[in-house]
Amino acid sequence: MTALCTFFQRSHWFWVISRIVVVLLFIISLVQILGEGDLRHSDEVLINGICMFGALVLGILAVIELSRGSKPAWLRMSGGVFLVLFSVGLLALFAIGPVKGGLSGVLLIVAIWFLLLGVRDLVVR
Repeated sequence: MTALCTFFQRSHWFWVISRIVVVLLFIISLVQILGEGDLRHSDEVLINGICMFGALVLGILAVIELSRGSKPAWLRMSGGVFLVLFSVGLLALFAIGPVKGGLSGVLLIVAIWFLLLGVRDLVVR
């Protein structure tokens, strides 16, 4: 556990920049989804609402990290849980195979990246 904390602490700026990139990816994705038209099904609204909330939490955490302030434990934990659950969902997509071609490798890399970012929020204070 100590080695994992040391790894995350030594690569602090990589994870801060990663969080900013993840927030930008979520914003771009949500704008594109909402630009396609109304969400008609309740499950679409629920998932997009959760993603909007998660992106907001991650954005707040990025601002706090840039200012080197202390992160509230509940905010850090909720961001970490969101990223871990999101990455598990991406890994499930990878496992059941609806992604074809060269994108499956990219999906796997992004899922692992999100998982490591979520674990960092859960481990490092």
